[in-house]
Amino acid sequence: MKKQYTAEDFHTLPLTGLTGALCKIMDIPAPKQSQGVLEELCSFVDSKTDGKGVDRILMFNPDAIGTYTYRKYSAKFDAVKQYAPFELNMLTVFPPKTPVCFGSMYTGASPEVHGIQHYEKPVIRIDTIFDAMIRAGKKPCIVAVKNSSMAKIFLERDMDYYIEDYDNEAVTRALSLIKEDKYDLICVYNQEFDDVMHRSHPDSMRSQKAIDHYSLSMSLLGEAVKTYWQNHNTLIGYAPDHGTHREWYLLGQHGKNIPKDMNITHFYGVIPKTQNSKN
Repeated sequence: MKKQYTAEDFHTLPLTGLTGALCKIMDIPAPKQSQGVLEELCSFVDSKTDGKGVDRILMFNPDAIGTYTYRKYSAKFDAVKQYAPFELNMLTVFPPKTPVCFGSMYTGASPEVHGIQHYEKPVIRIDTIFDAMIRAGKKPCIVAVKNSSMAKIFLERDMDYYIEDYDNEAVTRALSLIKEDKYDLICVYNQEFDDVMHRSHPDSMRSQKAIDHYSLSMSLLGEAVKTYWQNHNTLIGYAPDHGTHREWYLLGQHGKNIPKDMNITHFYGVIPKTQNSKN
């Protein structure tokens, strides 16, 4: 018998509010079609910066990590919470497919507005957080795995794109960019968990190793920020797009309006500039 879900089974904070919050804490106008602001994130940042906000954002985007996975393997997220202890339980957009979700994450708009409503990867034509950053004189960049959604749907902006062979290369590239200290927003996309989950299932040994690899990447990025961005107040985020479930034919999948696919948990932290910084 098919399980019936109620509203209480789903998170309520909308993913579409993230871009508005990121822009607010950077003190820049949000994209034109952005829908709302996650005030919970803004309040957290205010509490850590005495209301001054941040001037740098590093977003690590691990594909397919839902709240179900986090709660089942919570010990594997200890390294994540070392740098990003503030948890936000959010509801992703429907359908929970990668380009649909990242489209909403970085435009602040619903799929009907940004135009991606299926698993497809066209360039998004409406306003995005990257456009908002550029208008405000900021320098954003994307570091992503080749052929991924994040490598395709935000192209054709006056910004830098670093398209790498796979996760390790993307993280290595991001570490070098943090060291260069020239970007105000860096989005780093990894996809191993999604890949192995589809070939096995979300609780397989390979999937569990992929969770560990995501956490290691977060640690490396966090340490790099602490080392090379000492002159900046930085928001660092561990921000997945959707969750996953195991289908009747045993393989992992996502795309349904069910809690395992729709409920996601983001993690955020503020790494403040050091007292001996230059400004």
